[in-house]
Amino acid sequence: MDKLGFGCPFSFLAGKPQNMSGGPGFLDLNYDCYLEIFSYLNALEDQLNLGRTHPLFRVVLTDILRTRYEKVNVRLLKTIPDWEFLLQLCGSEVSRCEVPHGRWDEPFTYPFLVLLGRHCPNLRQAVIIFMHAVTETPPESGDRGHIMQLLLELPSLTNLTLIDARSAQLYQLRHFSKLEALDLDGIDPNLSNASFQQMFENMICLRRLLLNFGRDRRRSHLLPLLADKFPQLDHLTLENFDVSFSELGEFKALRSLRLISRWIAEVNDDFYRSVVKSTGNLQQLQFISVRVRGDQVHYILAISRLTALDCDNWPAQSVAQLGELKDLECLVLDCIDSPTNPSHQLMFLIKNCNKLSHLRLGKRWKMPTEDVHIFLDKVTNAGAVRKIKLLLTLDFITTPDTRKEFTDHFGDHKHLQVSFNGATCHHCQRDTHSKCDTIFD
Repeated sequence: MDKLGFGCPFSFLAGKPQNMSGGPGFLDLNYDCYLEIFSYLNALEDQLNLGRTHPLFRVVLTDILRTRYEKVNVRLLKTIPDWEFLLQLCGSEVSRCEVPHGRWDEPFTYPFLVLLGRHCPNLRQAVIIFMHAVTETPPESGDRGHIMQLLLELPSLTNLTLIDARSAQLYQLRHFSKLEALDLDGIDPNLSNASFQQMFENMICLRRLLLNFGRDRRRSHLLPLLADKFPQLDHLTLENFDVSFSELGEFKALRSLRLISRWIAEVNDDFYRSVVKSTGNLQQLQFISVRVRGDQVHYILAISRLTALDCDNWPAQSVAQLGELKDLECLVLDCIDSPTNPSHQLMFLIKNCNKLSHLRLGKRWKMPTEDVHIFLDKVTNAGAVRKIKLLLTLDFITTPDTRKEFTDHFGDHKHLQVSFNGATCHHCQRDTHSKCDTIFD
């Protein structure tokens, strides 16, 4: 108990006999009392120290840790002995780990990864954030890819995210044949084109690929050469790509495609033709900061099996045309300009897309409150014919009083549910596969 320090509410027990009064001793308390004791310890290090003092406390601490640390990051604890004790207790529950890694971290990162391999048999996802000093230059000698070898030794690793990895680490990806999901946030310009292709050689199990080309946008022109390396690829995200590239490639199994641009940009017609030609199974399409022109809409409509479309720069005059996508179940839409007669266009869309269960309208939609009321009344009337409940998310309505008004009236109608604040369905919920949700919060 003396390890707990004077700030602990139970430090007065240190060194005292536990049965001074002849009644039940401190170790005779029930389980809930021990949980209450641990609740007073805010610091994880203090909880571990208490767990070390007695086998009973160790059992209670194990139960607590197993429910809390499915996801861990290396900054949670400051010493390797503390990490080893924690992972001995709950390592079997750890499925995701986030590791900031730089030259100054190596003495800690390497033994930490060894512990993961020893105590975390179910660790499936690793997120490695490479921290490079501004003045850092490539090392004159030594293997900077040792961290990749340690990752390769994790027995159940199937999902890997590398943020700002250097060429030495990227090239070793060719050994990761069991990966099912790979997220590369930044491609090192020093990596040769040949090495860029070779690092994907053995990834026949890969189902999700996320490529943020960063400063090396021209590298996206090599994408068609990768298609035959991923026979099972189900999802592809391209971020910071060169908008002038004209061919996606023959990704025959692809069902989901996401294009993300740092600034609002337009993709050329040849690229859309390639998508239509090469992805016969495509069902989900998302554009973020990618403007679709009116004369390009027919390419999107040609992907007839789309069940989900998300576009934040759709041509305002072409909203009603989306009614041609008969299998559409989810539509997330924001327009370049304010649509003319938006209620009429949206009703045409809703009546023609009989499977549509979620319609989300972005922040740039301009509809007066009176027009929204009329529109919602029409939707409820159409609901009896459609026989499917519609979740309608109105992001452009931000006034609390107006939101309450619509929620009270249409909040949970038989055929309509009105929501705000970016409410999502299973098609459009935020993809958190690779995001660092603990380190930089």
